[in-house]
Amino acid sequence: MRIFQISSPGAKPAEMKLEGEGDEPITEIVIGERGRGRSQGIVPIFGDGHGFRAKKTPEGIVLVRGTWPDEDRCLAVINTVGSYDRSRSYRLFDAQGIETLMSGVIAFGDAGRVNGGEEILAIVNPGAEFRLNSKYASTWYRWTGTEWVVETPAERKARLALQKVDAGEGEWL
Repeated sequence: MRIFQISSPGAKPAEMKLEGEGDEPITEIVIGERGRGRSQGIVPIFGDGHGFRAKKTPEGIVLVRGTWPDEDRCLAVINTVGSYDRSRSYRLFDAQGIETLMSGVIAFGDAGRVNGGEEILAIVNPGAEFRLNSKYASTWYRWTGTEWVVETPAERKARLALQKVDAGEGEWL
């Protein structure tokens, strides 16, 4: 599986760079933050190779590098937190086809006094979609099995209407 990162609502998903300084492979992915009102999880990375698979143990999740066959699923680190706004809720909305492996909490300023939200490590299946809120807008994300499609609510609505017309639905005016 490939690993993508959505750094904030509205951001285009990018394949994660999994090499640190000097091209040394990274050994862990940190989800969330430490501190008051926050929570952090660490996902260790083990093995050699270009592909990844997630393995669950009673102690937690481990990502195993290897030469795995190509898959149409992917892993995604999704930061649901946009820029600070008291009236926004930061989480995955209308999520389908997503299996959350681990989540952590990120907060602005003193946690509990201002908004925050989740950062999630998830397995994303083909056809999966979800919505994220930023301070000023909503953005829809869809994984096709090979690439990410990022849409505004109006673009998504137009695409869904076109699909229904292609299927013979709708009424003539």
